[in-house]
Amino acid sequence: MVAKTISYQQTKQMKKALSFILLSASTCLSAFGWGQEGHQAVGQVAKGLISDSTRAQIVKILGNDDLAAVATWADEVRAAARGQGPLTADPEAKQFNKTFPDNSAWHFVNLPLGAAQYTDGALGSATNDVVHAINNCVAALEGTPSKLSKVQALRLLVHFVGDIHQPLHVGTGYFEIDDVHNPVLITDPALAVGKPDDVGGNDLFFTASEELHAFWDVTLVKNVAKTADFTALAGVLSQNIDTTKWKDSGDHHVWAKTWAGDSVQQALQAYQPITFGAAEVDTHNRLRKISITKPASYEQDETTIVQTQLAKAGFHLAELLDNINWKN
Repeated sequence: MVAKTISYQQTKQMKKALSFILLSASTCLSAFGWGQEGHQAVGQVAKGLISDSTRAQIVKILGNDDLAAVATWADEVRAAARGQGPLTADPEAKQFNKTFPDNSAWHFVNLPLGAAQYTDGALGSATNDVVHAINNCVAALEGTPSKLSKVQALRLLVHFVGDIHQPLHVGTGYFEIDDVHNPVLITDPALAVGKPDDVGGNDLFFTASEELHAFWDVTLVKNVAKTADFTALAGVLSQNIDTTKWKDSGDHHVWAKTWAGDSVQQALQAYQPITFGAAEVDTHNRLRKISITKPASYEQDETTIVQTQLAKAGFHLAELLDNINWKN
């Protein structure tokens, strides 16, 4: 495990920003939730909240307690599968993608916007979605036999807890597109069955190049602290944590479902102010793009939600790490 950690840290020194082209790649069902800045800030917030005993367990696995440093590994390893990003030639990344060829699906779940909660087997859920991915990471850290190493499980967990708090990684718009000039958003899960969806806002465009999902991942995140510096963002988030209101109770193995239920409600709020224009479909009538417009207050209003969700992610990550029954 130590050798793998060192190799990864050396690779990080050569890291370059991932191309934003990946944010709208048609082969990817979700973009990079919160972007690099957001994920690192979530890890940094959690680092400041975990107990001393949890910190000791993390140091045993990673060699340090720098959760921000490993927060983007999950995105980098799936980019490597496409021959992109800093881990392209990394032996561990190559083996990981060979062992887990569907790991790109672990970052999200496509629930209808009107879903009251996360339910196994319901529309949008899957056995390899972000809820199950979080639980699989926890299981690996708690000693359940797994193909994931504990180093990998911890890196992934830091990332996926961030992802599940990104509303557009949980809720997605389903549409009636019989009339492509007037697509109709469907929020009722019962009516959304069999309808095309916009894969978490990846198919919704303000302009030819500005999509809704990337707007949430990058623009709104930078707005929170008016910077791309994750340490500054973490500082803002740490000052706005509601430890009483956000505290989870009961079995930590079901917390991911609770978080998904909260995030889909936030996703509904993200969609409600938007006006939908014409849809573009392919030759098989599959949705490819919908033009959208937002009200003047949208960016300011949704930045507030993003700040809350990022702070929740950092708090919940620390809370989960403190409740894991560590097995080393």
